[in-house]
Amino acid sequence: MSEFDSEEFQEVMLLELTERVEELNSALLILEKDPENKKSLEDILRTLHNLKGLFSLSGYPKISTMTHSMENLVTNTDITEFDRVVKLLFKYTDEIENFSHSLKGGKTPEFLSFDELTQQLSSIDEFMINLGNKLQIKATYSPDCKVVSARSLVLIKKLEEKATVNHTNPPLDEIEAGASFKELIIEITTREEEEVIKQIVEEAPDVVSVNVSRLLESITVTEKPEEVHEALTVRVNLQDLDQIIQLLGDLVVSGQFIREIGEFQAYSRSFKENLANFERTISSIQDLVIRMRLVPLDTILSRFPRMIRDLSLEEGKHVDFIVTGRHIGVDRSVIEQLVDPLNHLLRNALSHGIELPDERIRKKKDPTGTIKLSVSHERSDIIIEVWDNGSGIDYEKIRKKAEEKGLAVLGVLTTNEDIHNLLFDKHLSSADETTEISGRGIGLNVVKETIEAIGGNLEIESEFGKFSAFRLIIPISVAITKVLLLSVKEHQFAIPMANIEQILSVPISKILVDSTSSSKSIIVDNTPVPLVDLRERLKFHSSQVAKTSETEISIKPRDYQNEIVILWRKGTRSLGFLVDDLLGERDVVMKPIQHLLTQIGAFAGATVLEGGKVVLIIDPMNFLEVITIA
Repeated sequence: MSEFDSEEFQEVMLLELTERVEELNSALLILEKDPENKKSLEDILRTLHNLKGLFSLSGYPKISTMTHSMENLVTNTDITEFDRVVKLLFKYTDEIENFSHSLKGGKTPEFLSFDELTQQLSSIDEFMINLGNKLQIKATYSPDCKVVSARSLVLIKKLEEKATVNHTNPPLDEIEAGASFKELIIEITTREEEEVIKQIVEEAPDVVSVNVSRLLESITVTEKPEEVHEALTVRVNLQDLDQIIQLLGDLVVSGQFIREIGEFQAYSRSFKENLANFERTISSIQDLVIRMRLVPLDTILSRFPRMIRDLSLEEGKHVDFIVTGRHIGVDRSVIEQLVDPLNHLLRNALSHGIELPDERIRKKKDPTGTIKLSVSHERSDIIIEVWDNGSGIDYEKIRKKAEEKGLAVLGVLTTNEDIHNLLFDKHLSSADETTEISGRGIGLNVVKETIEAIGGNLEIESEFGKFSAFRLIIPISVAITKVLLLSVKEHQFAIPMANIEQILSVPISKILVDSTSSSKSIIVDNTPVPLVDLRERLKFHSSQVAKTSETEISIKPRDYQNEIVILWRKGTRSLGFLVDDLLGERDVVMKPIQHLLTQIGAFAGATVLEGGKVVLIIDPMNFLEVITIA
């Protein structure tokens, strides 16, 4: 087995192919709208050159040759068939992506489509005759040469056997008139390699130096280039980063134990100062490792402009696609799980949100619709919003359709929020509903489940006839979990902030107790919500609903006429957790638990707080499943 067939080489090749395809798509989308954009031309040529070398090195000479032809296409950007060339380049990009997918799936790539591309290239008759590299030749003659003009005419004639001469400096008429000069500049278009052309010039009499370069390289960009500081990078296994975070957590605990021993033994001030520096260093390393897990969202967002472009052409719609905040980072283990939800939401926005140009004109709208994909961050959360100024959600149609299908009782769906919850019902997803309700329910249940699986939420806002907005709220890093610290008697616990809807202070008289099962519940927005009394469930003393004796009052005094209820919601299901006190929010590193605690099922993990205190993190899903089974 050659080194090119090794698993490591294939993995590196696939990563580079993915990056190059994204680069081509981005540059082509700009070039399609602005054919004079010189920066995009340079970017495309650079990417194609890298691809040519990659395919040649990897043992795919046929694709390397095809890529070289595509280089020639880009070099000849001044042709009249510009639109046709851009379409061919898009086709080439698609085939490279298909080739990459075949390799990734362990299949032998098919080359039929590349053969079709070759035929399309060959069909451009006169264009193909002139197709080739655009080169600039600088030939310097010896100072002793007395017949520079004659030598130059002979050289130009030899070059015309291999190329098309586009321009000379001095101009050809001055050379023919016997002008005197020491340097000749010739611009040509040729199918020959640079080395062949250079050899022809070097062999010309009295030529003492030759410089051959691609003509495109001499183009100057008017934009002021930013200073780039190239950084060395290395690929790191995500599991290794997870292990480092866990080890750092152990170091924090060990450091705290050392601190307690130091205080007990009354160690010197120098010892304590060094220990404080140690703890700060560990905290800094922890922050650094967490940042290392973050990947810019542009890693996945860069593929969507091409998708929107193709879909809008297919459906005959005019769309401006705007992406903001693509530089914001998200956890490596989360980012790939966002592809399918965003893909679905964007397709829905274009196919079922944005209207056809004629329809938008009738509605007195701009015939070109707008889709915005914006990313922002708020504290430890990332907000990804897909917004369109299309037809919006027709709440009345959805309400009637749901009642007809028996998914809702007549007159019960009274608010837009009720409709939003219904959109996540998979039973409302069918071809018929795609027409009736603008496709807004199709697959949204899967989108919501995917986002909730990574600790996020999905919000909807819409106004019929004007706009729709879908917001994905996800944690920046799953390595860090935002929790709400709470106390149950003298014990501290934590509960993930994700899906906590609100904190309620409920009078004891409002807590309903079932006489048969002793289960508790409260009424929230005219809906019964079951309560989980953590004091009873965790086998501590009985709750304040039954007793409020002086011996059971917690350390921090509070009004025992009311109970603290943490209202938690998952999809359409809600739970309330009865606790003694709230101790504030905290970003923590969750550590797995083992042995006996895993069998209890009430906890998702544990974390270590200042002072080395270990706090168990409650798993609300476990309680939801228990109540569902009951």
